[in-house]
Amino acid sequence: MARYDRVIPPGGRGKVTFSIDTGTVRGEFEKKAAIWSDDPENGVLTLILKGQVKPHILIEPGGYVSLWGVKGRVPQESLTIINNHKEPLKITGIDHDLEGKIRWRLEEIIPGYRYRLKVEDISGRAGEYAGHLIVRTDNPRKPRLVIIVNATVNPY
Repeated sequence: MARYDRVIPPGGRGKVTFSIDTGTVRGEFEKKAAIWSDDPENGVLTLILKGQVKPHILIEPGGYVSLWGVKGRVPQESLTIINNHKEPLKITGIDHDLEGKIRWRLEEIIPGYRYRLKVEDISGRAGEYAGHLIVRTDNPRKPRLVIIVNATVNPY
């Protein structure tokens, strides 16, 4: 978003404010804005805003787990939860709506900064199901992480 002084007197100064909504951008970005004026030497000036947006808490490879396999042999999947703050993060609990279908285990890899969440199918039945894991944290900026779980268990 850009805000600017609409009229600047000859020889005067103006102000341009240029911002980006980091809630909709992830990773590296580059945004440009053109400023037009009646200055004969500099009729168009381009401003470039570059940066990198790191989420408060990153889930790799993404916010989902896919459990695909054959009844009795569904592979375990894992995610890494990464704290991008200087202050340590505590995971205060994990809830889910998949009772009797999954089992999860949380490992602290680097205390307060990196966790591994392993999820496995325990349904013992062929079929499809989906649900959510809700990871609760002590970070006020990100008190909940929602992880989608999808499973397809084939009979053979």
